[in-house]
Amino acid sequence: MINQVFNPQLLSQDGGLLQSCCILFGALVLARFAPISRDLQPLLWFNRIAVLIATKVNHPERAVSQQLTAGILATLLLVVPCAIIVSFLLDLAAYPWFFELIILYFCLCDSAFKPVAEKVVGAIKSGNKQDAKQLLSPWVSQNTQVLSEVGLSKTTIEKLFTTPIYGTLATVLFFALGGAIMALVVRMLRQLEHSWPPYHPHFHVFASFVGQFNRVIFFVPTLLWHCSLAIQFGQLGLTSIVSSMQPPPGDKQHLNNHYGSYNLAAKLLKIELGGPQQFINNGHTIRVDLPKVKAGPLPDYRHIKQAITVTQTANLFWISLTLLLPLIWTGLRFI
Repeated sequence: MINQVFNPQLLSQDGGLLQSCCILFGALVLARFAPISRDLQPLLWFNRIAVLIATKVNHPERAVSQQLTAGILATLLLVVPCAIIVSFLLDLAAYPWFFELIILYFCLCDSAFKPVAEKVVGAIKSGNKQDAKQLLSPWVSQNTQVLSEVGLSKTTIEKLFTTPIYGTLATVLFFALGGAIMALVVRMLRQLEHSWPPYHPHFHVFASFVGQFNRVIFFVPTLLWHCSLAIQFGQLGLTSIVSSMQPPPGDKQHLNNHYGSYNLAAKLLKIELGGPQQFINNGHTIRVDLPKVKAGPLPDYRHIKQAITVTQTANLFWISLTLLLPLIWTGLRFI
């Protein structure tokens, strides 16, 4: 008798919620245990298209208004058609849940950086810096070939502390708010910021629109992520999260959206993070001076291990909470 009443009520009241929860759970499991190769990720292809378009329409020697207009139009050209095509695909598909699962899987692929970080630790520990550089190269926009052991450690730790913001937390949050389309659009906007670093002098004006827009839409996911990191360190975490909200020093660094995460990571691990980055643009090397956060000594592979532990704990917390909340809500509705 209980089963006869329970199943129809459960499906009629919370069937959509349970289906979305199952889709999200499947995507999280696939992204964690069966990640797609970095070279085969569609979002990486999206990056390459964004870089090609920027080479055609981004002209830093032109007026600021022209550069800004070009950046806005390029953003719309890359994001809007993809969103419309995927939306039609979901509407016409016989099994839209399958395509939603695939979309979320692609959006969550950056959660596979943890195994890469562990390989970087092994490469640095064994003195094989070239392997570490090759491992990091597909994941960052800067030139990894010029990085020292300290630079490799810094870059890996910074990536560990920023990837879950958009690779896991923002994807889950925006999927809950607006479905797979919203999660995909937000993810593409983040990829544009990766392709056109706003603090890069070549993209300073061109990417200012997407940089400022991302600062707004990722504010809540970033704050939630910082809280889950800081809570592991007690009073130190509380004071660190307050200082991480302060803007970076220097007028030219205001579009470095990851500075707050670097600041928090440096304070929690008691190390130095940040500093100059080098990019290759049209065969020329460009050095960009970014502010440093000096909270201790220069990092090494041991600090990467600590960063892996801290970020993995926070990541598991949000994944567990994401999966438990719908089940608790459904149980309360039935009761």
